[in-house]
Amino acid sequence: MPVDCTGTLTADILFDCSNAPVGGIEQNVILIAKDDIDVVNTTTDATNRVLVTNLQLKPGKTGHLLSGVKQSNGKAWELVKKENAPDKFKHTFSGVIFNPSAANKQQADTLAKGAKYVVVVEQVWKGGDSKDAFEILGLTSGLELTTMTNSSKENDNMILFELASSDGFEETTMPRTLLDVDYAATKTAFNNKFMQAAG
Repeated sequence: MPVDCTGTLTADILFDCSNAPVGGIEQNVILIAKDDIDVVNTTTDATNRVLVTNLQLKPGKTGHLLSGVKQSNGKAWELVKKENAPDKFKHTFSGVIFNPSAANKQQADTLAKGAKYVVVVEQVWKGGDSKDAFEILGLTSGLELTTMTNSSKENDNMILFELASSDGFEETTMPRTLLDVDYAATKTAFNNKFMQAAG
């Protein structure tokens, strides 16, 4: 039977007053090279295409921690209208590198080499039973470095950068929710930077 791609609503959209919305993301973020993701073993819920139930990296690969303070790091997404194709979504991550040390500058320079990245964030708002805490940006097409700035006269000499969907290569969905069994298991994977053992 063919899949219905018309995009009509299938359920009510309700307000859960016991889980009112709250802005912001938690301080720490995980950056993963898109090529390091095992797309075959990364699984999506059978009934909800925006819910990832396992984010799997290739053997021997790991994500990388970007540590933050308060609301230094942020995420955003927006609809991109398409005239003759299904609409898509532009994902954006804005990050801060606090210390412009040689080691951190080396990693910042590596970001500028053109690789695509996937970003995993933990929202301050987590939903009922914390099932909506984690989001993945750029899972399908990846995010590219779009800006990177530093000024000794601004922002305390920190390095500011942005990763975003490339024009024409946006995502097929808004950022996906990640829930691997429950919050505790997902948080453990996040804290372990989704590291996958070699072999």
